[in-house]
Amino acid sequence: MSAARGRRGEPGPEEQRELAREDERAVRDDLSEFADAEADAVEEDDGEVSVEEMLELDQTELDELGLTLDDPHQPDEE
Repeated sequence: MSAARGRRGEPGPEEQRELAREDERAVRDDLSEFADAEADAVEEDDGEVSVEEMLELDQTELDELGLTLDDPHQPDEE
């Protein structure tokens, strides 16, 4: 039996402290990831429209306005 382990295979005091530190780090990392994900979700759905979103046009909107973009990869309709 090693000196680091007590009776019945239980971790010794140093190993218990290290395991506790690892658990704390894991919890902190999980909370950090959760907070980042929440911040992203709030930013996406804040009810405000960003400048990029205001300027963004999709093909359907262009078609509704009678505007079409030339696609250089498509053959001409001539």
